[in-house]
Amino acid sequence: MQLKKITIGLTALFTLSVANAHNIWLEKASSEGEYVMKFGHTETEAYPQHKIQSFHILNSQGKLTALDYQFKEGEAYITPKANIVFMAFNNGVWSKLPSGKYVEKNKREAPSAEFSTNPLKLGKAILKWDEQAFKAHDVVYELIPQAKAEAGKPLSILVLHNGKPVQGIKVGVGEDVPFNLTNEKGIAEFTPAKGENKVWAEFEEKVSENPDYDRRSIEYMLTFNAE
Repeated sequence: MQLKKITIGLTALFTLSVANAHNIWLEKASSEGEYVMKFGHTETEAYPQHKIQSFHILNSQGKLTALDYQFKEGEAYITPKANIVFMAFNNGVWSKLPSGKYVEKNKREAPSAEFSTNPLKLGKAILKWDEQAFKAHDVVYELIPQAKAEAGKPLSILVLHNGKPVQGIKVGVGEDVPFNLTNEKGIAEFTPAKGENKVWAEFEEKVSENPDYDRRSIEYMLTFNAE
């Protein structure tokens, strides 16, 4: 199946909510191996600590292990002695009002809302390439590069949900630029640039019998370095 390129229209761009547009990723904070989790879109923002769900690293056996963090001035700092870090962040519940404005309220708090959504932000940082970078790790959502990234060379990215390949998932630099859709094997192409790369993907779920929201958006950010 040929990979399909799609460009988001201006109308879609203007209707994207702040809650859905933001993502999380790691950046180096010091030369001593400290990293900071960033949150934002075109610009980064501070965030409340209660929205941080977890940090995990892969231990020497390739198993996920919880990692502690320090919260300083609206950002989380970690010192991972590992090659891969997983992050989870819950951005609360946001409702779209009839005016088109999004507010951080649930269905009960905003009964006139057109819909209410729970945006989850997931991140996976490959800090050093090894064999684990190409394996699945028993998480609900995961993006897995199929080879070591090389600048300017198309890279196949496998997208999994509950360990199974998913077709039709958006994969690219971000939601407001052209992206590819995964094919029937759960693969989408991404061409890395030299240096640090961010690979964005989006999942959507309908939620039933929840008093607070009726849908959930999951935005995933895979980061790695390419030479």
